[in-house]
Amino acid sequence: MKINNLSVVKKVIIAVAAVILALIIAGGVYCVSTQQNPAEAAKTIFTDNEELLIGKWQSQENPGLSAYVFYDDESYDSYLSTVNFTGRYTISGNKLALINPSTSKEIVYKFSVTEKELTLTLVEEDGKKPEEKEVSKYDRVDELNQKSLLDLIGEAKEGNETTTETEE
Repeated sequence: MKINNLSVVKKVIIAVAAVILALIIAGGVYCVSTQQNPAEAAKTIFTDNEELLIGKWQSQENPGLSAYVFYDDESYDSYLSTVNFTGRYTISGNKLALINPSTSKEIVYKFSVTEKELTLTLVEEDGKKPEEKEVSKYDRVDELNQKSLLDLIGEAKEGNETTTETEE
């Protein structure tokens, strides 16, 4: 009788060890695919998306042009260059709705957020689905580094001159 009980106990221990090993492997794959360290990934899993969203976010593709600041009172600031727009946001699952109270316009994004990166995929704008899939990525920053339109135009002009010189 003791041998059968011991055998069952061993089976349970092996099964638990196998599950733990599978979780460790899955966690490693997740960390590699999302480029997160394990501590950050664990924090992401156990932290509410709304909590992770709170903070300052600078565009990866257009730093200095586009940024967001999300506050814990469900308000946000959106920046286009140095022009600021204020609004309210709501979260429902993985959907983030941004509402501009002065125009009553609403933009809905599918979003994912980690400790360091915010990804926004446009789902609908004023109730209409977009023609193309638009994905924007933002980095969490301590301070926004918004540039004036003149600075951005100057940088674009310099980039075009460099491209023209390289082609010649």
